[in-house]
Amino acid sequence: MTAQVLNVELSNLIQESKRKNQELRQAAEKSLAELKALGTKPEAQIAADLSQRGGIIAPFLIACATKNAKFIAIAVVCLQRMVVSKALPRSRLKEVLDALREAANLGTGVDIQLKILQALPPLLQNYADDLQGKLVGDVLVLCSVLQGSKMGVVNNTAAATLQQLVISIFDKVVAEDDKTLEIPATAEAPCGNGIIAVRPSAFDAYRVFLDICLLTEGQKPQFLRFNALPQTFGLELIESVLTNHSDIFLSHQEQAHILRTRVVPLVIKSLGEKLNFPTTVRITRVLYILLRRHLSILAADCETAIGLLTHMLDPEAAPQWKRALCMEVFRGICSEPALIRKIFSEYDAKEGGKPIMRELVAALTRLATEKPSVIGLGHNSAAPHGQAVPKDSSSEQAALEAGGVAGIIGGAVGLGEVTVTGLSLQWSMIRVPCIDQLDKTDPPSTPESYIYCLTLACINSFSEGLAKFILPLTNGQGESIKGSKRRVHRKGSGALGKNQGNDDGNASDSPARTPSPSKRMGKRHSFRRVYVPMNPLSLESHPLYQEIQISAAIVEACWPALLASCSTFLYATLDSELYHALVRSFQKFAHVAGLLRLNTPRDAFLTTLGKAAVPSNILSANINAQPAQSNTSENQSMFSNAKGLLNVDNLVGAATGTGGDRTSGGTSDSHATLNSRNLLCLRALLNLGIALGPTLDSSWSIILETLQQADYIIFASSRRTGRQNSAVSNTRSESQKGVDNSLMANIGPELAAVEASATKMFETTKDFPDEAFVSILSALCKLLEMDPDSSKSPVPKSPSTYQKRSSSVSGVRIISQITENVFAIAKLGELAQINMARIIGPSPRTNGWTMLVAQLTAVESCRDLGISIRIKAAEVLNEIAIAAAKAITTENTENVAEVQKRILVALRDEVVEFGDQRSDGKLDSSTRAAELEIHRAGLDTLNAILEHSGQSLIAGWEVVFDIITSIFHTSGDVEGRLKTITEGGVVITAKSPRLIRPSFNSLQLICSDFLSTLPTHCILVLVDALYSFCSQTDDLNISLTTITFFWNVSDFLQTRGGSSGAFTLDSTNEEELMALVRRGDVTDINAALWMVLLLRLTAVSKDRRSEVRNGSIQTLFRIFDTYGHRLGPQAWSSCLAIVVFKMMDTREAEGADQSASERKLWDDTINLVLGGIGVLYSNYFDIFSQQTDFKNTWTVFIGYLEGLLARRSFEVNTTVFKVLANVLDKVGGPEKLSAESKDEVWRMWSSQGVRLVDGLPEGARSGIQDTLTAYVDAFKPLYKLLEPAIDANIVEKTLSLLTECVLYPDSPPYFQDTEILTPLQAAILGAMQIIRTDVPEVPTLMLKCLAGFSTVAYFVDKLPPPPPPPPASKSTNRQVRPTYVALAAFSMKQIEDVSLQHCAEPEIYRAALEEVLRALNVSIKLKYEFVQAKPGRKPLSLWRNATNTTLSILGKALPAMDALNVEPHYQAQIWKEIAAFAAYVVYVDSEKVEDGEVLRADEEFDIDAFGKLRGLIIPSMGRGVVPEEAIARYLVSVYRASLLYKVDIADPTLVGGSPNLQELAEKSASGRGKTSDLELQKRRRMSYVCVDELLDLFSVGKGDSEERLRLANLTAPYLNLRVTLILNNFISDQPLRGRMPQPIAQRKEMLYILRRLVDLDSISISSNGIGGGGGSSKPATLQTSKPHLLSLFSLLARAVGVAQGDQELLGWLARALGELSRALEGEGGGV
Repeated sequence: MTAQVLNVELSNLIQESKRKNQELRQAAEKSLAELKALGTKPEAQIAADLSQRGGIIAPFLIACATKNAKFIAIAVVCLQRMVVSKALPRSRLKEVLDALREAANLGTGVDIQLKILQALPPLLQNYADDLQGKLVGDVLVLCSVLQGSKMGVVNNTAAATLQQLVISIFDKVVAEDDKTLEIPATAEAPCGNGIIAVRPSAFDAYRVFLDICLLTEGQKPQFLRFNALPQTFGLELIESVLTNHSDIFLSHQEQAHILRTRVVPLVIKSLGEKLNFPTTVRITRVLYILLRRHLSILAADCETAIGLLTHMLDPEAAPQWKRALCMEVFRGICSEPALIRKIFSEYDAKEGGKPIMRELVAALTRLATEKPSVIGLGHNSAAPHGQAVPKDSSSEQAALEAGGVAGIIGGAVGLGEVTVTGLSLQWSMIRVPCIDQLDKTDPPSTPESYIYCLTLACINSFSEGLAKFILPLTNGQGESIKGSKRRVHRKGSGALGKNQGNDDGNASDSPARTPSPSKRMGKRHSFRRVYVPMNPLSLESHPLYQEIQISAAIVEACWPALLASCSTFLYATLDSELYHALVRSFQKFAHVAGLLRLNTPRDAFLTTLGKAAVPSNILSANINAQPAQSNTSENQSMFSNAKGLLNVDNLVGAATGTGGDRTSGGTSDSHATLNSRNLLCLRALLNLGIALGPTLDSSWSIILETLQQADYIIFASSRRTGRQNSAVSNTRSESQKGVDNSLMANIGPELAAVEASATKMFETTKDFPDEAFVSILSALCKLLEMDPDSSKSPVPKSPSTYQKRSSSVSGVRIISQITENVFAIAKLGELAQINMARIIGPSPRTNGWTMLVAQLTAVESCRDLGISIRIKAAEVLNEIAIAAAKAITTENTENVAEVQKRILVALRDEVVEFGDQRSDGKLDSSTRAAELEIHRAGLDTLNAILEHSGQSLIAGWEVVFDIITSIFHTSGDVEGRLKTITEGGVVITAKSPRLIRPSFNSLQLICSDFLSTLPTHCILVLVDALYSFCSQTDDLNISLTTITFFWNVSDFLQTRGGSSGAFTLDSTNEEELMALVRRGDVTDINAALWMVLLLRLTAVSKDRRSEVRNGSIQTLFRIFDTYGHRLGPQAWSSCLAIVVFKMMDTREAEGADQSASERKLWDDTINLVLGGIGVLYSNYFDIFSQQTDFKNTWTVFIGYLEGLLARRSFEVNTTVFKVLANVLDKVGGPEKLSAESKDEVWRMWSSQGVRLVDGLPEGARSGIQDTLTAYVDAFKPLYKLLEPAIDANIVEKTLSLLTECVLYPDSPPYFQDTEILTPLQAAILGAMQIIRTDVPEVPTLMLKCLAGFSTVAYFVDKLPPPPPPPPASKSTNRQVRPTYVALAAFSMKQIEDVSLQHCAEPEIYRAALEEVLRALNVSIKLKYEFVQAKPGRKPLSLWRNATNTTLSILGKALPAMDALNVEPHYQAQIWKEIAAFAAYVVYVDSEKVEDGEVLRADEEFDIDAFGKLRGLIIPSMGRGVVPEEAIARYLVSVYRASLLYKVDIADPTLVGGSPNLQELAEKSASGRGKTSDLELQKRRRMSYVCVDELLDLFSVGKGDSEERLRLANLTAPYLNLRVTLILNNFISDQPLRGRMPQPIAQRKEMLYILRRLVDLDSISISSNGIGGGGGSSKPATLQTSKPHLLSLFSLLARAVGVAQGDQELLGWLARALGELSRALEGEGGGV
């Protein structure tokens, strides 16, 4: 980059100088050539090469001498660039400086001069080793020349550059000092002791600094060739050098000599003179630097200077602005702790030395009191009047949230004229301090209060400085008295310090709550960390020990004046930020004094803080304004603040309001309360207690008394403003919600901070040594106004004996209201919790336990005290007990058992020993309620202890149960708990319902978590307690929950009894069992206790509350279900006799005065018992059967069931048979029960039936179905037991009972049994399916019963009506009878199965099959007359099921019947039913069906069924055993079904077994014709099938059997009648039609029949055919194969004459006649 710049600039220079300066052009060309000759190299390499070529800068030097602005500008740019890149030849530096000076003197332009100035700093930096001596002076002179420019920018830049160059010269000295051995001394310089040798850079710096001082004094320089230097600029140069290189003046004697001989005299002289403001400011700044940095080498001179500054603080000694300058210097001094100590050690600490520091502090005190009106001094500190406060927040809140630094916050210009009283950062400070206003020529206008604000800042900085040095020395240096571990010092234990005392004043980040004791306790007592703040004066080996001693001396010397100053400002009018800073510094000074064990200043500062925290006028106003109230209400009111300290939980949130510190006159008595500033002081006092607690000893009374008074005032103020809740609760959480909202708005945040500090203060006591802890404990006991050694009743002290705080409020007597016991009680409790690791130690009398418990017990038991006080004492005692229990660990606590017993005994004394007093009938209701509350709280405490420590409880379980059962009054003697259940006599009542739940919580914990820790002798007490809680009637939920604990205890006892091996117990009755338990020496005590537990649980099962008894029953049977397998036969015998059989006693359930609802509840209970017993008998039947008295066990069970049936309850009856079914199902094989036992069950079952549901009193009859279903289901397992001995009688009885059940007029609600069986019907069919049918007569019984089921749906209306409801019934529900449709369908399937199974047995053909077919025919016959279908669904097709079933049965039955040679009359009856079946299949009244699709489908089904039927029956129908009546019915049905349309003549009927066919034929022949429309049948396909059937039956060949010929002969008349009817109709109707065509259906029918007649051959008829319609009745005498045509010859001939118009018909008629002619010809005869 440098090469490029030079290349361009040289080219420009050549171009510019072509005609103007040949020398310059030639030099430039030469330099350019040299530059180009370097080629392309790195930037650094080019710069190095250029620095070796001296001629390269020749054109630039020539250009600077030409006085041509263009040439000079180019030259200066190039030289500046070469200086920066170190490309300037070092040998020609002198020439370069001369050229630059010539260019500067030319004054050709600002840019050139600025470029020259820009080049000088890097020149001095890059060529430091070459620029020494005169060259350094030349550089500075060059800069000085430019400083004289009239151009402001050049002048200012030159001044800054000169300052930078001077600093650079001193930088060279620093670099030279780092190379001391490498650089020899080359010159000499004077010092205080003579002449000293110095190195080159040091000598240059000496000469330059000396000349600057000379020039500043107005003298002639010795080295620099300056003409003059402005004094102010010279002072700035001196300040700059002193600031940036102060160490040089400490290490170089020649420089220090200049300070002593030149600088200090100049400063002191100037301070004494009346110089202008700019000069004085700079002089002051130089002096401040000298004091800060060079006091050690200028001690004598600085003493004079400090004295002069102190003197100038007097109003007459200097003007306002000069005093402000002095105060700003002192503020800076006070802000440097090391400087303070150094000044004190240099002057005050030396014997005979001048007390500079004490004079300074005294001067500050004088300033503080100089003008009280300006600082707004008053009785209380207040915010200035003019301070702007937002309407929605208080002034103190704004201060808490604001952050700022004094000295940079101020008002606008002219603020000094503001005359507002008081100090504030808004108007008492200026934006820029006077000492920093270097650009001002006139002194600024400062507020009148500016000096006093600086005074306050000095005081604050002074204290802060001491604290910054002393406090860190104690961090981690606490003295560990009883342990080897050192306590880590809490960060910010100085409270309002760095952590808490930030500018926003927030007290602490920790929540304002007492931490959980469990978090505070973690170490064993013997290793408890005991912390006492280290005294820094004891650190003799510390490297800063001398500084520590100086600090202590400063405190000793300055505390009186500092206290006076602080006290003045504490009551001045300050803004919030200043007041916070003041209190912070006040606290820190007291902290330092305390750490240094300077008790006098410490106590003085503590007392002053206490007075500021609780001003005397506020305290007096609250005492005087206290209204007279009753003792009770007062106690309650104070208890509402029971937490004892300014609890922010009492406040409801920030709200608008005005603070009590708005006026300078303090708080008005009419609204006397503490404001945030009082609370700030209180917080500081508490923080000092935190930091200095172990060292305070008797001084604790100052803090605690102040804390108590503040607590009283805050509460009194909130009560007086009427913001307290009217309903005062007796619990802490409910009593802290009613404090004044405006109070919260005003001081809420500060109040929270105070509470946090107070909490932290008490927390720190856990690290106190025992002596220190006893000190604070004793102080609290004194506040309690009771004798600390008293163990019985409190003895209130008179007000005169009350210990005042040191220097307490003058003339004010702290009366008894302030010393209200609540505060001290609360703090005693808090201390105890915090120091729990201490007080649970092995020495209760020395560690505070005995004193604490005695004090609290005395208060709690004294009825002369207020109720709230007693409750509070009990609450604190309970909290201590809980915390003590939580703090105990077996690893870290000594004497664990003794401590546990100690805690529990204290609780027992609280809730048991006082029980007699509480039951005193003379007590008023409020006292009794209070003592019950104390009792309840004690029970809660026990629960909390068990919850945390129950698992580790070693001793005291008997005490625990004494406390738990203390809530009950038990009638009878102490042995009542061991009475047998049958004896009764134990009435258990609770002393109060309020006590049940707290006591039960502890019992719940024990049963849930701590059973394993109980000693054996306590188990019986536990069982008794469980029974008591179950039996109490005040809390149902607790009774129910307690029942579940019986299970827990049972499980525990079983576990203790061992995981294997059966329980053994020989007791046969309850008395023997209780005797064993009383002795306690039984071998298996766990088994005995377990049985007692079951016995107690059985007693609970008789409770009048249904929920309780049901729960106990469920639990009892759950226990049996879980552990019954562990009991052997003998143990079960005992268990059944003692426990189970007692549960079967239902006498309690049979009360005469029971209502319907009570009876229903008892039914539920009985069902539970019954179900449980059923499970027992089911699961443990094998064990029961091994008992010697098993027969009795079974008989008792069956008798119990029969007895329950007498109760007449749907639910009970249902459960009885469900249980019976389950038990019988688990019995196993029939051999498991004796015949007598099985007979007992059969008699019980067979004696019921519909008796179970008839006439029951329940109105709602929904249980009928369930009962009957359960009854039927019970038959299934019963049948398995009876199966080996089953006979027809049993089956008949069973089927009879089942039929009764299925026909009972009741159906399930909202249930349609048209498609799905009802549960009862399904159960009945299922029961019938399992019955063996291989027993004689059983199949017949089954088929008859099923046949009846299949038809009941069709005759349901003919069944007996449902019985009316009982007179006592209130039900309006109408009984609905089932439809039995689904039953019919499923019965048909079962009929088919049974029939097919027994087809090979003749028995079913004698009666059953006929009845089955008749029942099935009912469904087929009524196919269109019985419609049971839901809307939108197809009609049900029971007839189809019947058809299929019949066909299936006939398929096997007909062949079997022939083979079995069944008696003919039985076969005849069966064939009659078969003929009826065929009739119902082929012929129906189709007019009742409107849906054509349904009709077509049904017709198709019937055609198919008819085809199957024909295939089954035709081969056998002609047999002789088949009666002609059956055949005739078949043929009549076929004939009727073959008619396609209605005819006028009647249907053929059977008369004596033969149809009246002759009469019908004659009617047909004599009928008159008609032309009306035909009424066609809907099943025409079936008609054609039947026509075919007639023709097929008539068609017989020569090889056919006699049976077939018989059937054909019987068919002939019907066929003849069918054809005759067609031909006669045609002959009579057609002539009437004329030319009208024959109806299509009729014509089609004629053609079809003629076609079949022509093709038909038969030998079935010889001469007994019926004549045609011609009137001839002469029988035929010819034998022919067409006998049917022969009998129809006359009709055919007549038809030919009528059919002349229909050629096709005529043709078939002709063919028929032709066939007849050929048949006759073939036979050799004619007509």
